[in-house]
Amino acid sequence: MASVCGGCLALQDAGVPVKSMIAGIAMGMVLDTEEFGGDGTPLILSDITGSEDASGDMDFKVAGNEDGVTAFQMDIKVGGITLPVMRKALLQARDGRKHILGTGN
Repeated sequence: MASVCGGCLALQDAGVPVKSMIAGIAMGMVLDTEEFGGDGTPLILSDITGSEDASGDMDFKVAGNEDGVTAFQMDIKVGGITLPVMRKALLQARDGRKHILGTGN
């Protein structure tokens, strides 16, 4: 999601007035499978790489400002995800987005 961050910075640098800075973050999910000693728990990853995107069970891109989400896109490679997993991914993405924008912890 560097393209979202870079695009917003480029607009500002060109003198285009923007209401607020926008940042994007790529989230992912992998299942902690029994094959690797796990119990099937979904693990949410922040700022995933291309290989994590390709080998993961879900990728979830989120863009927005410090106040909320302006866009998101998700690909799921498993049968679906639960509401608690979706909530965790959104909250973790919010924290990452605020960190990128410099408004988080």
